[in-house]
Amino acid sequence: MKIKLTLVAVVMALMSVFMAGCGNETKLGYVDAERVMNEAPQIKTIRDNIDAKNKELETKEQDLYNNKASMSEEDFKKAQADIQRQYQGLSMQYQSQLKNTMDKVLAEVSTEKELSAVVPKSLVRSNGMQIEKKDFVVQGGIDITDEVIQKLQ
Repeated sequence: MKIKLTLVAVVMALMSVFMAGCGNETKLGYVDAERVMNEAPQIKTIRDNIDAKNKELETKEQDLYNNKASMSEEDFKKAQADIQRQYQGLSMQYQSQLKNTMDKVLAEVSTEKELSAVVPKSLVRSNGMQIEKKDFVVQGGIDITDEVIQKLQ
């Protein structure tokens, strides 16, 4: 859960896609990343795949702890460190897949709508146990959330 919240914050921070402006007119788009994360089937598929791999690691970790008594302390620590590296690798894979998917779709929608920039509607930050959500005031911008979700079908 902690990884998911952190990743949501990372995705929102990465969603600021700047495109070349059309003449002197600046058009701003904004996206509700929380809705995209919850409603877009492609994002759900990515999340489900990573969750399945994460469960495999959890099982592996539980087996390690169950066998701790029959292992040397050094072997246990090595195996534990290996599992932690695999968790980190999964987290990086998830972040990369989300970023690449979102960047592609945001660029497509930005081009189609001739937007100069796309910004997140809100920012979610997680620092340990506390979750902070801050909505931005976007006046005159174009909400592209539905288009993004549609492209992620």
